[in-house]
Amino acid sequence: MSKKVEEKSFFISFETAVLQPIVVNNTIFTKVTNFSGESNIVGKKPFDIVRHSCSFYGSSFQHTAQLSRDAIGNYLKLPILIAHDFGNPCIFIPILSPKSDLNVWFSFRAIESFYPSKDGCVVVLTNGQKITVPSSPQTISRQVGFANILNMHLLKRMSHLINTGYITKIPQFQKDSQY
Repeated sequence: MSKKVEEKSFFISFETAVLQPIVVNNTIFTKVTNFSGESNIVGKKPFDIVRHSCSFYGSSFQHTAQLSRDAIGNYLKLPILIAHDFGNPCIFIPILSPKSDLNVWFSFRAIESFYPSKDGCVVVLTNGQKITVPSSPQTISRQVGFANILNMHLLKRMSHLINTGYITKIPQFQKDSQY
């Protein structure tokens, strides 16, 4: 099911699975697909949605890119943390250069598997949908690997936050042998 959405303020949520660019009359829109399989057309470019979503959730694209570089290293096309909820990170993976108008963004949790095709690679989503992207399976594998590293890094940070704090120690009294 696909319908036109005229909202100017669309933000990525934990239900967003894929952001795909669509060209209509030389204008780039975004087809947003949810985990349920429902899709909508948003009147913004995919990168603009990612950038505005980072800002909406209290960060910036530059900050999240730096967080990824700190966790993974200085590579191109790093996955991005959009937001997190009680230690559950919402990570999106770019297939091409993040700022490219033709870049497809996948939620890390949405990718079930992928395999080569004559046009690049087919990514199978957890809802069963298949999306062909102009990238090699090696690129997709690398991107999923980077997203997994970022996910583990963020989960360790959340674990550290949860497991550190004030520890109350029950005082142990010793009997004084003189009394």
